[in-house]
Amino acid sequence: MKFWTVTAMLLALIGCDKNVPEPAPDSDASANTSSYVDSVPQGRVSQRGLYRLLRSGGLVDNPNTSTGKTVSNAVIRLVESTDRIPLIIGAHMSLQFRLWYFPDQPAYVNLRRILKHPAMTLPDGTISTGSDYMMKERVSVNQVIAYTGYGLDEEYELVAGDWIFEIWHEDRKLIEQKFTTYQPDKEEIAALVSIFAPDTPTQTSDQAFSNRDWPRTVVEDAGEKESVDESGRDAEAN
Repeated sequence: MKFWTVTAMLLALIGCDKNVPEPAPDSDASANTSSYVDSVPQGRVSQRGLYRLLRSGGLVDNPNTSTGKTVSNAVIRLVESTDRIPLIIGAHMSLQFRLWYFPDQPAYVNLRRILKHPAMTLPDGTISTGSDYMMKERVSVNQVIAYTGYGLDEEYELVAGDWIFEIWHEDRKLIEQKFTTYQPDKEEIAALVSIFAPDTPTQTSDQAFSNRDWPRTVVEDAGEKESVDESGRDAEAN
């Protein structure tokens, strides 16, 4: 399975979130600066839905993820905006989230990423119900914009139920998004198979996870291509 969190280039993605409240103009510039530097960070989900993986650089070992694997150099595309995900090989649930306000210095912020999912039995016989670890995300123009998601790539991952993504900063939960996986009927499966058939088979690497495995991730969305900067650091995968 794949799970990714990638920091998005602000100029590419800021137009996707026009409903996030912005601070009212303040005639006193110094007072306005203090207001967001001292404020409590907030967050919201900008997009969520069913995605497909177009191609990737393969799988690498990552002990932080639910299955111990990570996808490198992912290129994904939105199929449908939804919180219901069909249980079919190749389907990905993903969301874009925005966190604000953070000062530009330091340039990175430490976040806690939690995933809770239905119990699945891994090939070694162990039971996995999610993952929980720290990650570092870039701050740009006082905010963080990132993608996170999970892909269904193995039969044992096809478990129905609620999959809950959480993003925490210190002791505050800023993001929570729930997807519900379900078993599609034969007619829906027939329609989905061609959509989620991989263009290039994903290969497993014997090498351990490294941030260098994905210097760039691309999100292709309904005819547009969005460059997603730098880390793609948690593409959970089998």
